Amino acid sequence: MHSLLWELYELNFCFELYVLNCVLATSLWTSSDEAQLTRCESNIFPRESGLVMWSEPLLQDSSQMGMCSSNMQVMLPYLNSFHELLSTWPGAPSHLQSPAELDGEGNARVYEVFICAAEFYMQTVFDFLG
Repeated sequence: MHSLLWELYELNFCFELYVLNCVLATSLWTSSDEAQLTRCESNIFPRESGLVMWSEPLLQDSSQMGMCSSNMQVMLPYLNSFHELLSTWPGAPSHLQSPAELDGEGNARVYEVFICAAEFYMQTVFDFLG
C-alpha cells in the first residue's frame, strides 16, 4: 500500500511540475533551450519513463526515491536538476541559481537549497493551481 501511495503522489508531482513548467517557462519551450529544459525535467525523477509511471515496478528501495532518498549523495543530482528547472521560473530565489555541493560537514548548503526549492515550488503551485 505504501508503494502505491508513493506512486500516486509522485505521478501527481510529475504532472504538476510539467504543467507549471510549460506555463512559467513558455519562452524556453520555443527556443534552443528546449532540449536542455526537457533533459532537466527528466533528470528530476529516478526513472526513465518520465510521465508514464505505471510502466515500471513500484519502488521498494529508498535509494531509488530520487530527491526523497535518505542518502545525500543519491539525492543531490535530483535536487540540483529540480532547482535548475525552478531557477528558470519568474521570481525564483537567488539560492537556486547555482548547484548545491556536498561539503562533508553537515551539508547545510544542500539542506538550504532543498528547503528553498520546496518552499518556492509549493508557493508557486498554490499561486497557479490553487
